[in-house]
Amino acid sequence: MRDSQPHIVIIGGGITGLSAAWHIQQTTPETTYTLLEKSNRWGGKVITEKMPGLDGGHFTIDAGPESFITRKPEAWELTCELGLADSVIDPGSETRHMFVLDTGKPVEIPLSPVKFIRSPLMSAGGKLRMLQEPFVPAKRDGEDESLAQFVTRRLGREALDKFIGPVLAGIYNTNPETQSILTTSPVMREMEAEYGGLFKGAIGRMRAARHAKMSANGHPPKPRFMTFQNGAQELVEALVARLKGDLRLGAEILRIGHTGARYEITLANGEQILADALLFATPANVTAHYLEVLAPQAAKGLAKIRHENIGTISLAFRETDVQLPNPINGLMIPRREKRAIDAITWTSNKMPARAPVGYALIRVFFGGSAPHLVEYTNPALLSIVREELRAMLGITAPPLDYRIQRWPHSFPQADVGHLDLVDAIEAALPDGLYLAGSSYRGLGVPDCIRQGRDAADKAAARLNGNTFINQLKIEG
Repeated sequence: MRDSQPHIVIIGGGITGLSAAWHIQQTTPETTYTLLEKSNRWGGKVITEKMPGLDGGHFTIDAGPESFITRKPEAWELTCELGLADSVIDPGSETRHMFVLDTGKPVEIPLSPVKFIRSPLMSAGGKLRMLQEPFVPAKRDGEDESLAQFVTRRLGREALDKFIGPVLAGIYNTNPETQSILTTSPVMREMEAEYGGLFKGAIGRMRAARHAKMSANGHPPKPRFMTFQNGAQELVEALVARLKGDLRLGAEILRIGHTGARYEITLANGEQILADALLFATPANVTAHYLEVLAPQAAKGLAKIRHENIGTISLAFRETDVQLPNPINGLMIPRREKRAIDAITWTSNKMPARAPVGYALIRVFFGGSAPHLVEYTNPALLSIVREELRAMLGITAPPLDYRIQRWPHSFPQADVGHLDLVDAIEAALPDGLYLAGSSYRGLGVPDCIRQGRDAADKAAARLNGNTFINQLKIEG
């Protein structure tokens, strides 16, 4: 690299780091970059595997995220930038045929007025309380609150316990009593602020969506949710193929220090890399270790962000072995049920192409209600999961094959006040250090892409003396 060119080192090769590198390459070609990833693969938790079937076909397994919401446009925009729009498939509504476990039995989540009235999920009193939501005064002070506080305030306690809480807790693998609404579900507070409530907000946004037949920038119409024909990793592979910078796999960092006005990264192989700016796209607990000496106050703040265990096991069956009375796309399992697993998604119901004809693919999430399960051996874990499937869905047949993915201490928990904590951490960073990723300002893939772009903009603006760009970028 030439010393005359500003150089950014990005640490972490998940979707956040890859998106940051792409954004630098596209918007500030005068800036060079190095992307360092400790493992032997790109993509972080975005992992797709092809598992062979019995009849020559294969199962497409996403161990991590399998689809992305397009209301947050960043994943869709990146897809279009990379020319992948033709590879996008619509997995359909993420809420269709969704169930919640209630006193040991799956009960469908009622989404239509008729189903809501007839549903045994909630009592008559609980339903009446929900229907009073349009008349509940909106919160106007902008202060954070827990998901439990928000839902109880607007919809009632029973709605939290039986309906909203299990769904969102299943998505975010967390306790609604501590979960920050402003970090994990800000759209709810946005609807409250803009329309005065959730019911009015849902109607208003549906009307707005009907008028927006084309997405921004002339892209083709986008589905509500999106994934790819060959799995979520297709986005990662397209990014890596288009990146022209210095990309390193197996790059373990020993230490980070200063040399003059620049940062010096020493790798395990002894190589030293100089950087004008560092962009950390690693989980907060990993970044805290890197910054213990370089930025001790920021490191202390980063260590306060909790990271819990999470894992998935995908199981292949013959369709005839797992037929149920009613189609199920997903089953959310509240912690009050005291089960060993957290949620079940019927992948092949949502996306039939994920399994060969005549076969089914089911994915089970674990590690939230029973964190110790990530430490179990594969046979022990499989035995527990099979018993859970038998107890909840009546599935007794053994799977034809399965795949397990574990992420110990890797799933960030955004407690109430999380965004204030992130603000304080960033204020304690030395000049030229930037943070991005699921530990900070949103957990989903679109959130990570946005944060990677924003951090790249800040770093490039500083290095190129363009404060105007930095002023325009507002943290989401």
